[in-house]
Amino acid sequence: MKKIWFIIVSVIFLGIYVNFDKITERFDSGVMGAEVLPMEEIDSLCEGKEDAFMEPEITLNGGSIAYDSDQNMLLIPQNLLEEEFDGSLDVPEGTLYFMEDEALEDKLGAMWENKVARLFWIRDTRCWMYNVYFTGMPVACISSEEIIPDTEISCGTIQVYDQYHSNAQCQTADCQWHLRGATSRNYEKSSYRLTLTDTRLSFLGMRKDDDWILHSLYDDEGLIHNKLSYSVWRDIAADNHVDHDEGISMEYVELFMDDRYLGVYGLSERIDKKALDLGKKDILYKCCEPENPGEDDFYSELTEEMSPSFEWKYPDDFGMDDWEPLKRWTSMFCFNNPWSYEEGIGILNIENAVDYTLFNLLICGMDNAMKNIYYWADYQGDGSYQFIKIPWDLNMTWGNSWIDDYNCNFNMFQEKNFDAEDGWTSDLYLLYKCNPKEIGKLLADRWQELRESIITKEALYAKADVEFNYLYASGAYVRNQRRWPPKGEYWQDSYIYEYIDKRIDFLDEYIEQLRR
Repeated sequence: MKKIWFIIVSVIFLGIYVNFDKITERFDSGVMGAEVLPMEEIDSLCEGKEDAFMEPEITLNGGSIAYDSDQNMLLIPQNLLEEEFDGSLDVPEGTLYFMEDEALEDKLGAMWENKVARLFWIRDTRCWMYNVYFTGMPVACISSEEIIPDTEISCGTIQVYDQYHSNAQCQTADCQWHLRGATSRNYEKSSYRLTLTDTRLSFLGMRKDDDWILHSLYDDEGLIHNKLSYSVWRDIAADNHVDHDEGISMEYVELFMDDRYLGVYGLSERIDKKALDLGKKDILYKCCEPENPGEDDFYSELTEEMSPSFEWKYPDDFGMDDWEPLKRWTSMFCFNNPWSYEEGIGILNIENAVDYTLFNLLICGMDNAMKNIYYWADYQGDGSYQFIKIPWDLNMTWGNSWIDDYNCNFNMFQEKNFDAEDGWTSDLYLLYKCNPKEIGKLLADRWQELRESIITKEALYAKADVEFNYLYASGAYVRNQRRWPPKGEYWQDSYIYEYIDKRIDFLDEYIEQLRR
């Protein structure tokens, strides 16, 4: 059985080995431009000065440092691939001093153990101490300026400090944001849609854009289910012959808003015209929880057993006739209307349909069999459409299961039935029932292809290792858990390895039986 991360003696991050046993020499020349002194000398320098709070006008390489007023905390990004502290701290006047501490002698260890260092700012007649933590994860800070009247939209600025991908490291832009999500609006930790108002930027190595999502990951105690799922889907989709069905990328960031630490977020691209390279006659729908099903941009007539809504996403201008491709799909696969096997094959991009079903069977996507999917009606040039599915909102995966909407830090793995057939999409399942020999062979053949390199236990273990090691080595997981304490005893890091092991064993046998 796969051993859990905390008995691994090295950290794999971005494919590079980082040795945590090697301790750096003492920083006799200072740390990040600040002299390191024993407490006695700092006390002497502060003698006679007022112990007064000073707004943290401290900069890192010219950019502001993230600050949490409740904890009097400065969070300083550092590169996990470098053993020495990097960057320069500056203040408009006065001098900065670090108090001598073992946290300054071992940067990588300090981040892993989330150790605090004490930074003193001494100027004129005043002095003040800050609690400093170092993070191996990029940091984003949002500052509010105003709320647009009669809306939920806030305006302000965002600063993203990225120690890995950006040459400038610190990027700043004007922006707007608002709460997003249906169920997730009930959570203490909110998700946001973020729009840059006058520029397009590439954040964290992702595409250059002005439209972003900040996922709170509040309903994912391990923080990796969404990111791991998107990564696996991208690998699968990149291996087929369907253009632009890879979906989006997501990267971790520690988020601050108005001098308040909000924890670890998943910053992601959006599934839109740009991501899918949609043509003028293509149509994009999204199947989701009904928010305003009475509005013109929703279509919600589905079965009594399951009644999500379809939301219109592209193009901006549309008429009621543009719902017809979706109505045809739902009439065939959601109702008992008669249709032929040839009609079913014709309305689907069958290669994408097979890959999506195998992917969802692998991750056991309880919320992704019909809803939390983008449905791309790909225009075929003869007036017909083929549907391509793109996954979205992949938190309920790899064994995660609901407890309730408010107690959302959970894992129900210990009660998970690995013999369950969770994951079939309705369209491919009905096609299989119509022609089990042909569809079963397509599924079994493709599964064997994917099992050669993409869906191997070792490959999936390695992906999970990278995410866990990054979260813990950066110190971000511990900080996030302190900010948002677990609501129950449902999460264990080791479970996901056991899930991968048992689920693949089950699917190897189950999918081969589909070959008749």
